[in-house]
Amino acid sequence: MNAENNESMKCGDYAITQELCIGDKTVVLGEKPDGYESNRYLCAYHQMILFYASYIEIETGSYLDMMDVFTTRVKGQIENARETLKQINVPLEVITPEMCSSDDPSENIEGKVIAIKPEVLRPECQYAVYQLGYVTGGFGAHGNARGNAVFVKTLYSQEDARFERYDVQGVVKPECLPEWAKQNLEQIKQRQKKEKNRKGEAR
Repeated sequence: MNAENNESMKCGDYAITQELCIGDKTVVLGEKPDGYESNRYLCAYHQMILFYASYIEIETGSYLDMMDVFTTRVKGQIENARETLKQINVPLEVITPEMCSSDDPSENIEGKVIAIKPEVLRPECQYAVYQLGYVTGGFGAHGNARGNAVFVKTLYSQEDARFERYDVQGVVKPECLPEWAKQNLEQIKQRQKKEKNRKGEAR
């Protein structure tokens, strides 16, 4: 929960001293050592835009006031995360290393179903619904490539996402793929096929 003391963890004159990532946001607490008590502390949401840190919904005040804001925002994120999990209509299982072929960096994994290592994901998201993805491209998807980016279509939400090759736990063994994932994978492949046919007809 403690933030590293480096230049990337600053919001203006405030050094970020606490951070907690839960739900879809990261809540941070900062301090300006030479500030007045009335504005010495800061609470905000932290987000990354490209490679740069951005802070939104910034509030400043005394330590107790900002701790109150910090804990209120964290509790709100906890409730949001609980509601999100409640809305998932498939079993919340975990894809373990034994359910995958060990990732070989020299292997081309484009067009395959992979599982992301659970520890890469936020603690409340370490389930198959967030781990499983169909690889659509990226330099990291190709064997011994210079880049690490792996682009996937997530099997549960069917949204586009990016991971690094070292985040990949491995290619999931077909017999270990949940039934819901098999059905969603087929839907993704059918859409890809239709899109390819449309592009072919347009030429």
